[in-house]
Amino acid sequence: MGTVTLGGKFQEFDVVILENEFLRVAVLPQIGAKINEFFDKRIKKDLLFHHPRVEVRHPTFGLNVDNWWSGGIDDAFPTGHPCLVEGEELPFLGEVWSLPWQVTQSSPHSITLTRFGIITPFKLERTMRLLPDSQYLELEYSITNVGYVAFDYLWGFHPALPIGENTKISVPAKLAWHGDGIKQNDFSEDFYSGGKPQNWPIRSISQPPGKTAITWNHLYLSDLSDGWLAVSDEKSDWGFGVQFEQELFSHVHIWIVDGGWRGIRTAVVEPWTGRPARLDQAIEQGFSRKLEPGHNVQTAIKLIAFKPHGEIQGFDEKGNQK
Repeated sequence: MGTVTLGGKFQEFDVVILENEFLRVAVLPQIGAKINEFFDKRIKKDLLFHHPRVEVRHPTFGLNVDNWWSGGIDDAFPTGHPCLVEGEELPFLGEVWSLPWQVTQSSPHSITLTRFGIITPFKLERTMRLLPDSQYLELEYSITNVGYVAFDYLWGFHPALPIGENTKISVPAKLAWHGDGIKQNDFSEDFYSGGKPQNWPIRSISQPPGKTAITWNHLYLSDLSDGWLAVSDEKSDWGFGVQFEQELFSHVHIWIVDGGWRGIRTAVVEPWTGRPARLDQAIEQGFSRKLEPGHNVQTAIKLIAFKPHGEIQGFDEKGNQK
């Protein structure tokens, strides 16, 4: 079985469902093409975090994403944090999360979603494919500069996952850089000040304590040896993995909230093209990318539902844990 269902409703919003014997994935085209459900049928669990007090609502372009963010998975382009670039105020989490996307069914097992930028002249296309026998969702992206001059960008993929007493965050990175947050016992002073990196993994981040620690932190991981990440709970038999193109997504950002921000617990572990999360600062530090007029960048991402066992060393082509 592998089906695409258009024309459904989630609350008052249009929803598109991609479904097979392993997974059910729900997409909200009117809400930035948010992936609002990634349901593993084998364990009867939606793997995504959903804010306990923030329902899905129609957002307003340009305002603070924190006041609309309900969880799930969003695309972030062309910046993460708000900033001023070329005289333009770029919104928090970029331009596409708060806008409606066009959706078409592109095959019996896939849909294509499209959105143009408002401030930045780009066309973003995301094709989502769920084959009948697959335990992973394929995402194919294309971003095109439809303007007349080159622009700088940061690009991130923003999945929110729940954390609990047995959560483990796995990323094949060597170094971590601190962006913001609350100091932990295993943070050096130089690391916490942002002056120097610290070796990854950092236990207080990669294995959050079972008891709520009333903290939050934003980290940038670099020097990846491979293009994947995972959030898992072996005791509860669930895992969420992301495979990505390491040459493009050279960093992984971690925003982990353990009760220290707005009363929630979540880990957003996200591939990014650079650091830090503000495009203006990434330009200054040489970590932004540039897209020339008429050119495009293409890539593919896999979202994997898996049952974790032991140390995670990545995933094979079928989405199985190595």
